Amino acid sequence: MKRDDSVGARIARYRKIKGLTAQQLATAASVGYSTLRQVEAGHSSPSTFWVGRIADALGIDASKLYAEDTEDVQTLDVLPIIRRTLAATDLMDDDIEPMTPAALAPTVAKIGAWRRGARYRKIGDVLPGLVDQLLIAGHEHGEPAYALLTDAYRAANSLAHKFGYSDLSMTATERMLWAAEKSGDPLRVASVHYLKAATLARIGAGRQAMRLIDRTVADIEGLAAADRTAAAVLSTLHMRGGTIAATLGQADVSRDHLAEAERLVSGLPDTVVLDTVVGPTNVKLHQIAAEVDLGEAGRALDIARSTHLPADFASERRTYFWVDTARAHLLAGDPDAAIEALMESREAAPEHFRASGTVKAAVRATADQQRRASRGLRTLASAAGISD
Repeated sequence: MKRDDSVGARIARYRKIKGLTAQQLATAASVGYSTLRQVEAGHSSPSTFWVGRIADALGIDASKLYAEDTEDVQTLDVLPIIRRTLAATDLMDDDIEPMTPAALAPTVAKIGAWRRGARYRKIGDVLPGLVDQLLIAGHEHGEPAYALLTDAYRAANSLAHKFGYSDLSMTATERMLWAAEKSGDPLRVASVHYLKAATLARIGAGRQAMRLIDRTVADIEGLAAADRTAAAVLSTLHMRGGTIAATLGQADVSRDHLAEAERLVSGLPDTVVLDTVVGPTNVKLHQIAAEVDLGEAGRALDIARSTHLPADFASERRTYFWVDTARAHLLAGDPDAAIEALMESREAAPEHFRASGTVKAAVRATADQQRRASRGLRTLASAAGISD
């Protein structure tokens, strides 16, 4: 693993090309100076939201800050699938036999389970054809089909952002919003805003993302007192607000959002609402991520140690827990503990582990902290698709 391939090294390189000091870049990106220096030195592993802030300040696409590792067959295969899925909304194939929403719903539910389980290859096998069927069903049956189509487009969004295609992720999010509005369900629209805010944050538009969160919270918070589904959706918006505010260095705003998310799901089980994992455990995961981005390793590790993942907790969320725990260990200067956490992340969701830019950044930061790469670290690098 070459040091000049790390996210931090690339940030430093582009910063110098732009003629900026570290302090000037930190100010322009509204991130902490000490955090930027730690990332550049390889002592901290950044989140995708944080990298988006830096890329925006540098005036470049965030993909330029991630390492260009050896080509992965899986990565190459997924691009035409996403493009095919998002190709058009009004050019239905007349040769396709129409199906009812009730007949299509089991496949949509299965794709949602695969998405939460990080089974991306399975999604790719059926997604384009399913979207074709749902577009026809929407034309024939209206709102119920568009609700299902929203969830199908969410799978496309997941494929796009997991594999680093931010432009296609934005397209998928807009397709989701179009379908959600046609579903006639304001809570489904709000749930899409939760995802759109993340897409905006990943391209450096964190302030716009926070405005979207605040506006959507105001739109639905009146429903939350009497509607458990509305309360669950509202909790996800506060979770997202908490993590994005952390990348903007707004510690109080971040913690207030996350405290409100925790209050809203108090007494609720960990479950899935409108295709999104909600509940107390998921709030804790967002708190860990936020504290790492705020530079508070001790707080993040305290939350991680108090978090007990349910046996049936979604694999995708499980791997996020372990990656962010690894990031906290790196921030605390403990690469050996980071390796153990990354091992757990790989075990939880191998496909996510190989695709994730955050994982690659964490593995490289671990390599920068270890004076001599251990066998465990080399194993992780191979699993993440990183060449020596």
